[in-house]
Amino acid sequence: MKNHLSQPPKIHFIEWNSEYERMMTSALKKEFNVHTIYHVKKHFKSVHSLLPGKRLKHWHRKFQIAIKFRHVCESDIIICNGYSAFLMLDLLSLLKCKKILVLRDSVAALTSKRRRLKLLSHDENYLDRVTAVFDVIYSFDPEDCRKYGLSYVDQFLPFSRHNMAAWQPEPANMPSSCSCFYVGGFDDYRAKLINDLTPVLRQNHCQTDFYLVGDCNGNPDYPDCCINQKISYQQNIEKLKRASVVLEINKPDQCGLTLRALEAMAFNKKLITNNASIKKHAFYHPDKIFIWGEDDRNAIAKFLSSEHQKTDPALLETYFADGMLKTLAGTAVE
Repeated sequence: MKNHLSQPPKIHFIEWNSEYERMMTSALKKEFNVHTIYHVKKHFKSVHSLLPGKRLKHWHRKFQIAIKFRHVCESDIIICNGYSAFLMLDLLSLLKCKKILVLRDSVAALTSKRRRLKLLSHDENYLDRVTAVFDVIYSFDPEDCRKYGLSYVDQFLPFSRHNMAAWQPEPANMPSSCSCFYVGGFDDYRAKLINDLTPVLRQNHCQTDFYLVGDCNGNPDYPDCCINQKISYQQNIEKLKRASVVLEINKPDQCGLTLRALEAMAFNKKLITNNASIKKHAFYHPDKIFIWGEDDRNAIAKFLSSEHQKTDPALLETYFADGMLKTLAGTAVE
């Protein structure tokens, strides 16, 4: 890595690979000194496994760093996400700059998945591997922050407040009838909630546009109202624009917001959610948000038919990507 301490720090997003993450970094590049680095370990594993001895393997790691992180200075900041960072810990641990990790899933979920993939032993926690590598670890889940001593960052939208206008729905796409949109990965708890909710929506003349995606062929509990088909984030937004209601299904014991909740607020949609802790957020209003499992389900008819209340844009400031960046990088983005 280079060492030019007189230069203003750059902010590097490392392996933010999904469609909406690339959308986010593209928006941030237009306003801040933000850069992206991809394919950090391309061809690394295959070559590394062929090298004999610890010395050659150590040299290979340093060579990979010199190539992939050649534009990173010691005064810079790198920001990694909880999904991809785990596979780069051997390289990231050798970097000298400030390193930030952002967890957009619960520690329990991150741990469980890596145990299933045999990347963690049955008694290892995700944080056992990553804590020593990063200077600070942020989580969107308040309970995880309290339990593990992590720093809190609000869940964030993949666009800045300045380019939000480009995402607003055209008049032709505004909903003309009641419809509810949802997209998520298949899990038993999601299927159960959808199976419970759908008859209630149908009784109240609310159409469903639900995508529940996963390896669930032949599962008798798979909701008949759902489509097992992946959609792009752009398609997700277009469908959300045309809906009047958005469904959010949090994982059991997860109290942090998901993207669905923020998208609903940003695009002035009503929200049905199983996340009771959403009441703690400033944008909460019972006319806009129905808490499934807590609110009286007999009141959902009034909720669906009531006059739509728009979200005050000022309440969303911290949830845009630039708000997130200011929380993580501080004065480096001023």
